[in-house]
Amino acid sequence: MAHPQSAKVVEEVLQDLNGTEYVCSSLEPLSGGTANFIFKGTLTTPLPDGIKEVAVKHGEAFIASMPDFQLSTARCRAEVECLKAFGGLSSTGQSSGTYQFTVRAPRVHYFSARTNTQVQEYLPNALSLKDYALKHFSASRDPSRKLLCLELGRSLGGWLRDFHDRASSLLPEVVKVNKPMQQLKHYVNYGTLVETVASFPSILGDAKETFEKIKQVTAQELQSPDLKVIHGDFWTGNALLSDKPLIEGEKTTVFIVDWEMCQLGVQPLDLGQMIAELYELWLFKGMDEGKWLIEGFVAGYGYVDDEFAFRTALHVGTHLVAWGSRVSGSGSETQVQQVVGVGKEVILHAWHKDRAWFEAGNLGYLFAPR
Repeated sequence: MAHPQSAKVVEEVLQDLNGTEYVCSSLEPLSGGTANFIFKGTLTTPLPDGIKEVAVKHGEAFIASMPDFQLSTARCRAEVECLKAFGGLSSTGQSSGTYQFTVRAPRVHYFSARTNTQVQEYLPNALSLKDYALKHFSASRDPSRKLLCLELGRSLGGWLRDFHDRASSLLPEVVKVNKPMQQLKHYVNYGTLVETVASFPSILGDAKETFEKIKQVTAQELQSPDLKVIHGDFWTGNALLSDKPLIEGEKTTVFIVDWEMCQLGVQPLDLGQMIAELYELWLFKGMDEGKWLIEGFVAGYGYVDDEFAFRTALHVGTHLVAWGSRVSGSGSETQVQQVVGVGKEVILHAWHKDRAWFEAGNLGYLFAPR
């Protein structure tokens, strides 16, 4: 159900942009995102560099898709500061191989603290990596796509490592104000992990006690003085690329968007969320590309020790159980049950630090020398 204020959002945003160089003749709603209202804005007057379209993002003190869920607008200010620091800066780990990818955050052009309205750089005709894979990779099995996927995955992993290495020295004071999003992230993952047991008692019932312990330990983890800056919502839905075939030798830009969850946390959560979503391409759709992208992504991120790898795996399994069981249209009821079962096994083997089990399976890349 739409929030009573929804009808006023477009009018408010258009009014806010009046008097700026970002006056828009129209705002077209864009798909994706749940917390904010996001539009493609057509500028009345092109910018000096010829740009005619921008992304316009507007935040309220509630989740746009769930108006009764209150949410601090501090997330909007945190996102803007992140984009000011990282927008337009491409990864030093970008691919230089057969397929060339430049991974970066979009630039932020304008922000109104009064209305929490942003104007960001727009990537035309874009699809999320998840939708791109479902559209361009799922029609047929094609081993020739392995190189493409390895290089795309490697570019994403290299960008994430570069971001992790630099972010904590640039952004810790900014993201401290985003503590509500830190608490939300823990709940929607580890709180939901425990709650999911009731939906799949025959599969998860014997793991409930372990899941509850994991929830407690990961909550305590957030009290550590050694937390680092993380993106906080790094998954295939927040990596955008143009909806066109990827061609050898042609440079492709990938935008990393939705920075409002940027927070102090543990870095393996960023890897675990992305790996889980890529793994679901294989688990639900039988797409080898999902596994190839994981291989490249892990290699691109580079060396991690076993503690980091097990924590990443724990989050992979948690995401499979908490979110793989809830995404509408992902697969049949039988497939959902299978994914939940896989998630449980990943969690338990990560919790018990069973390196040999991982090395023998699809997630062995987490522990491979690199």
